Amino acid sequence: MSDTNETQLERHAISGETRGGVWVPVVLAAIGVGVLLSGIFTGAIGLYGDVPQITFGIGIQESARVATRLVLFALLLLAALRIHCWRVRRPLGNVLLAAIRCLAVISLIEAIRVVQIDPIYVRIPLITLAQLIIAVATILGLFVLTLRETILFVVWCSVGTALLWGGAQIGTWIA
Repeated sequence: MSDTNETQLERHAISGETRGGVWVPVVLAAIGVGVLLSGIFTGAIGLYGDVPQITFGIGIQESARVATRLVLFALLLLAALRIHCWRVRRPLGNVLLAAIRCLAVISLIEAIRVVQIDPIYVRIPLITLAQLIIAVATILGLFVLTLRETILFVVWCSVGTALLWGGAQIGTWIA
């Protein structure tokens, strides 16, 4: 392939070298993880709920849960992005860069959970709306997708996540 064809193919890749390279998603992921760790070790109600006393051990356990959730959801987002690439017949591009970008998106989405809003019937819609806005903004900024593609992608990822959560709740209820 010639250089012009390679650069043209790279330009059409969803996770190309443009859009900040590797450092922008690394910094965004660090910000998201920093906010999460700050919330964990200060006892943010948004992460723990109504736990009477939060000890260092409970903070470590919650850190492990959050780390697992970040990795799991980043892998699920990467899989969804790969499926989207197959569907629209566009190359994914650099897979490692796409994985780092997915981790950045998920860490920023999860960092919203630190916000402490009462009562619960106000908190859940506001947090959900904020997470959707952050997801659309970061995916639009880090990946080469149109606004329409991004909104549809985020909506379908949210539906898939809700179905996975519902399946887990049914499995827990059955067991």
